[in-house]
Amino acid sequence: MEKYVKQYEIKSYECDKNGVLRLRTLFNLFQDMADEHADKMGLGYHFCIQKQIGWIGAGYHVQINRLPKWEEAVTLYTWPSKATPVMGIRDFQMIDDKGNVLVNASSQWVLVDLNRMRPVAIAKYIEGYEIIEERALDTTFSAIDAITDTGSSCLIPVRHDDIDINNHVNNAVYPTLCLDGISEEFLNSHTLSEVQVSFKKPAVFGDKICLKSSQDVSQTHHQLFNETGEVEFARVRLSWK
Repeated sequence: MEKYVKQYEIKSYECDKNGVLRLRTLFNLFQDMADEHADKMGLGYHFCIQKQIGWIGAGYHVQINRLPKWEEAVTLYTWPSKATPVMGIRDFQMIDDKGNVLVNASSQWVLVDLNRMRPVAIAKYIEGYEIIEERALDTTFSAIDAITDTGSSCLIPVRHDDIDINNHVNNAVYPTLCLDGISEEFLNSHTLSEVQVSFKKPAVFGDKICLKSSQDVSQTHHQLFNETGEVEFARVRLSWK
């Protein structure tokens, strides 16, 4: 098996007010690559639905050297880099047209029985699951601590546009929502350099997401709950320079 490779040209609608690739678009590109490669490996969405199984995102760790700009051409690579009995690790790397590494990332995916929503053994459903033993980012997906000193909080209704084909809030939405918990002054004076996300429970349409955030010199910490605080959707740690 070889790495899956695809070239992209960054569009204006994929960029923020500074003409730089949006964080949400970056995560969408990761998902696009993962979906296409899984299909080519014979274990994509349609295969999983037939078997009544599914890949559920557990976490991301992303290191950003630089995000590409509007009209910039980039090459994105992805490959399964590691596996446990119930979890697959998929890595990503984004490179510019001069060969500079822009982004290194790794993601965790748990294979679950969709009827029971319980993890199942990969070997039981996928024969000869292949990996490439190379890491774009040698991470252990360290735990993200709960916020003990909340600097701010806000309530964000889940929109129709946040819901994906699995009928829950798409993974790309959670880290993007965290930007709403950071002051405009901080965002204008800092550049994002690292993203760590731990997914807990999926939010659905009708939920109101309570975003709790705290901020220090170089990091912002975020937890996303339902309105009552009884269900935690995700934890996010963002590093800035």
